Amino acid sequence: MPQLTPQFERLIIYGMQLPDATHYDIINATKLLLMVQEIRISEDYCHSDIIIIDFANCTLGHLPKFNLTDVKKYELCVLVSTLVTRNVLIDLPIP
Repeated sequence: MPQLTPQFERLIIYGMQLPDATHYDIINATKLLLMVQEIRISEDYCHSDIIIIDFANCTLGHLPKFNLTDVKKYELCVLVSTLVTRNVLIDLPIP
C-alpha cells in the first residue's frame, strides 16, 4: 500500500494473477518476490510489515509446483534478510 498504517507498518499484498498452473514457475515467482522485498527493505522506512497472501487464483494444479526444499530455503532467506536488516546479530551453523 502506498501509505503506512497509523502504527507505521507497511501493508503488503501478494497474489497470483492467473489461475492457469501450466505456466507457473515457483522459482521465478520467488526470485521476483525476494527482489521486490530487498528493494523495499533498502528504500522504505517502516517499523514492521503486515503481509497478506491472496490465494484466490491458486488451484490444485499449483500444489505440485511447490517443493518443500525450496520453501524451506525461501523461509531461511527471508528470516536472514529480515534479521540482518533489523540489525540483529545471528549465529547460524555452517554445514
